[in-house]
Amino acid sequence: MIRPRHWLFDLDDTLYPASSGLFGHVSARITRRIGGVLGVSEAEARVTQRGLWRKYGTSLRGLQVEHGVDPEPFLADVHDVPVEEILAPDPALYELLSRLPGERHIFTNGPSEFAHRVMRRLGVDPLFTRVFDIRHGEFVPKPDPLPYRRAMAALAAPAESIILIDDAPQNIAQARALGWWTVWLRSPRSVAGGSAGQSVALHEETGDSAGPHVTIDRLADLTMALDDHFARGGTPQD
Repeated sequence: MIRPRHWLFDLDDTLYPASSGLFGHVSARITRRIGGVLGVSEAEARVTQRGLWRKYGTSLRGLQVEHGVDPEPFLADVHDVPVEEILAPDPALYELLSRLPGERHIFTNGPSEFAHRVMRRLGVDPLFTRVFDIRHGEFVPKPDPLPYRRAMAALAAPAESIILIDDAPQNIAQARALGWWTVWLRSPRSVAGGSAGQSVALHEETGDSAGPHVTIDRLADLTMALDDHFARGGTPQD
């Protein structure tokens, strides 16, 4: 049995806990940006934000396709949030990640510079080899198969050697369909963070009928849950 050698971690509400509220700050800025771009009220912008997210995977992708929005100013604006004030160094996370065999990577629908800000603040940046960000996927977000295939090609690795840890069931479903190992971090987005209703939608969609290989409620449970799964002889196709 091939065990994973490439560990792909989602960033928002996965590498750091949803309870931090960090993504809520990003989401609130997305709402304001949509309102400014389209010239609509905040309430209308929130409805549009949810609709675009559901249809395209990210609001940005929807704005690109439907309104020709330049992605770079959008990304810079909505990720201009106080990461260093909200997050703190996480020695336990460093210890957990450092014990994983193989290479660790970030696989995110956000930009790489934001990912590195988060990783530096958490104190885990040196542990990661690559960041597969929204640009790497040509601004096509998860769960579209394109960014998955591009990441797999960049790693030059067989599907069964890759594992995705993500809080979004639809992202997990796509990884599983491609033959990756999958871990669903069952951690809804913080309501207090102002996530524009995305937390509910995120967990209403459970992906394919097989579901994730492993489900956890805390990232700290990752290795124990996987060890149990492997001990029972699990494979990526199970």
